[in-house]
Amino acid sequence: MPINDMQRAACKRASAAGLPFAVWRDPFGSSFTVLVSTTQPDIGPVFGDRTAPGFVMAPFDTEDGSQAWTLLADVLISEEGARYRDGLALVDQPVSAAQRQITDPAADIPASLKTPEGESPEPTDRDAYMGRVQRAVSSIRAGDCEKIVLSRIDPRDLPQDRDLLDLAEGLAGLHPHAFVCLVSSGPTGTWLTATPEILLANDDDGLRTMALAGTQWPEPGTDIASLTWPQKIVDEQALVADYIREAFAAEGFDQVEETAPYTVRAANLCHLRSDFSAPAGQQEALGRLLGRLHPTSAVCGMPKAEARAFIRAEEGPTRRFYTGYLGPRGLDGGTRLYVNLRSASISGNQIFLHVGGGIVEASDPATEWQETVEKAKTIGAIL
Repeated sequence: MPINDMQRAACKRASAAGLPFAVWRDPFGSSFTVLVSTTQPDIGPVFGDRTAPGFVMAPFDTEDGSQAWTLLADVLISEEGARYRDGLALVDQPVSAAQRQITDPAADIPASLKTPEGESPEPTDRDAYMGRVQRAVSSIRAGDCEKIVLSRIDPRDLPQDRDLLDLAEGLAGLHPHAFVCLVSSGPTGTWLTATPEILLANDDDGLRTMALAGTQWPEPGTDIASLTWPQKIVDEQALVADYIREAFAAEGFDQVEETAPYTVRAANLCHLRSDFSAPAGQQEALGRLLGRLHPTSAVCGMPKAEARAFIRAEEGPTRRFYTGYLGPRGLDGGTRLYVNLRSASISGNQIFLHVGGGIVEASDPATEWQETVEKAKTIGAIL
């Protein structure tokens, strides 16, 4: 189901007024949800007994992984219609003039979605990225780290005849397995994402996360059951699973169930994944668990402090919200946070694809470069 007329109008009005908004489609979902906040986001705890419904977004490099920018769900439009925030609750009628303006059928609708100006990070060419990989391998061989996750930036021109809502629709059509979203605010900038990875979900079904690592790009039509994984990938995925297991134990979560690693497809890519589940937790404990999990070793490395120091030195602040997390909070009975992978930041008439991969001692720089090329196709396919 496409983004409907009411949702499109709300996004265009929000964008024209400089208001934050988010548009998303859940994995294997059949419809989009649109959220508009009538105020700018603030940083606060994701989990808590008095948190309002909204959409949260955290950067990769943060002092407290349990805190995120929150776009309040002042207006929430699903396929069933519009709801409006009244304190901590969602109600059927607007409670402010600003909310009413977003969905007023008589209000003007801008012709197109305004593309905001934001940061324009420097691109990373092949030689620069391969040199970065080689330095990471040297650091790992010296015993500084077991794994370091590196990233690079691939800028592209935006198509002039399509707006960002069209791109979000196209991305959802190509990647039914992914959490697809377009989110924009002053503090966060504008991001387009199609991520396969849950960081932490808590709802009526309990608590869920996953350990996702390793990448292959088999020929189209390949039976993924026939794929085998080199030992370096098996070891890399095991590091991620170990870290998640330890985080659950450290915060007192028991009855944790874990699947054996298995191969999953994500668009043109395949990954090695294992799933974790547990009974739903208390808000305070969930906050502590989130703080431990973010950033996971799947997007940072191990040990975390040493890997993050290497990333800061090599990449500077260019990641911003790439490999952070984002998702709806306190909506429809739960909170679902996803790692911000397969994502791009947008500024004016340019879109900046953010891609990367995990580096271990056996990593080959040329192969790691090609992995980022393949990952760039997730969003690149709609451009």
